[in-house]
Amino acid sequence: MRSRIVAVAACAAAIAGSVGTAHAEPVSPDVSAVHAALNSAAMPISTKTAQSIVLALARTTSGTPRYNYFPRSVHLVEGVAQPFLYDTVAADCLPSGFGDQNDSVGIAQAIAGPAVDDNLPVPVIPAGTVNVFFNAMNTAMSSPLQGDNLEVAWLNLSTGASGRAPMFQERPNDYVVTLSNTIATGRGTVVFAVFGSVLDSTSNGLPPCDYAPVVGVVRA
Repeated sequence: MRSRIVAVAACAAAIAGSVGTAHAEPVSPDVSAVHAALNSAAMPISTKTAQSIVLALARTTSGTPRYNYFPRSVHLVEGVAQPFLYDTVAADCLPSGFGDQNDSVGIAQAIAGPAVDDNLPVPVIPAGTVNVFFNAMNTAMSSPLQGDNLEVAWLNLSTGASGRAPMFQERPNDYVVTLSNTIATGRGTVVFAVFGSVLDSTSNGLPPCDYAPVVGVVRA
């Protein structure tokens, strides 16, 4: 499991590393080269994923502002949300009308316990657990039966514990897909990587939104 998480994090390292170089010259890596480089990673990889990684790199290196968005489906009574290192993107998966490339921006955040979110089935997030949630902007609401192929992998740098779990709709429907999971990571510094795809449930015939992996470092 540790090697899988390292592979996932390595896929996102170039994006995360570019966060500190905003306003540098935009990079334009070859999509086919990115796809070939990621084929051995222990995660779902498609040509669209590679295209999404190229777009995410372009967003961060060009200094594109991050989305200022917090979902209404998250109702924090106690605790704070910790944003991941950058906004991710899924290439060309939305209906017409959402921009020149019809791309979806993905926003990942985490709530470390102890915390309380009234919109979770079990509102209390205990110490040593983290609720990771992901918003797929401009997609329609999800469904518990929809079968989104989105996952989260994690590694606790303080203890060496690690794992991988699916993300699903556990909060009430909102106007965009919001998927999450509460992970028992233990206390410490935890590296998370969210990767995979989200479906737009109201748009027939559209491909899944295949997101570039997004990494967060959370104090649990």
